[in-house]
Amino acid sequence: MSRFEILYNLIGSGEVFADVGCDHGIISKMVLDGGKYKKVILSDISAKSLEKAKSLLSSYGDRVEFIVSDGFCGYKTTPNCAIIAGMGGEEIIKILSGDILPSELVLAPQKNTDKVRMHLLDNGYKILKDFTFYSQGKFYDAIKAEKGKDFYEPKEIIFGRDNLKEKPEGFIKKINYDISVLTSVLDDENASKLSKEMAKLKLAILKDIVK
Repeated sequence: MSRFEILYNLIGSGEVFADVGCDHGIISKMVLDGGKYKKVILSDISAKSLEKAKSLLSSYGDRVEFIVSDGFCGYKTTPNCAIIAGMGGEEIIKILSGDILPSELVLAPQKNTDKVRMHLLDNGYKILKDFTFYSQGKFYDAIKAEKGKDFYEPKEIIFGRDNLKEKPEGFIKKINYDISVLTSVLDDENASKLSKEMAKLKLAILKDIVK
């Protein structure tokens, strides 16, 4: 299953959907074709990328709206659901620190996923899905959240609650990859003593997860 299909399957249904950092608009097309939302707002900081999305969705008429925007800037209404993917966790947090907070979120941070989890929990969101998957040679994190209250243990913030409870294939593959990287540090004669000690500590945690 492709990355787009996995993220699409996390999206619910409703009136207005937002595709923040939409790039080519592929997810939005899937949402419209699947009848999940009546209207889609597509925004991207890059006018060039937004033109590609306009070209892809030119036949959808007033069901689509395009905004050259950094995050939710320029939005006149709060969407029921928003997807934010293809950017770092800190950038996602910046977008979610404004006045517009959709009741449902689908997020795919490229890094700093732990910080995104903490931000959601600290700002009135309940995490419904939280897992790592592998697609076309890359690892991805995916989070689905809705407004509500939730609590995570420290280890769940670091690794993701569903990853630890269900141990999906993509997560185990990622952990085994990280183990191989850390093992190479221990085998590296040029690695510093501190690097090797840190690698040992991390290895113990990762091996405990996969045992």
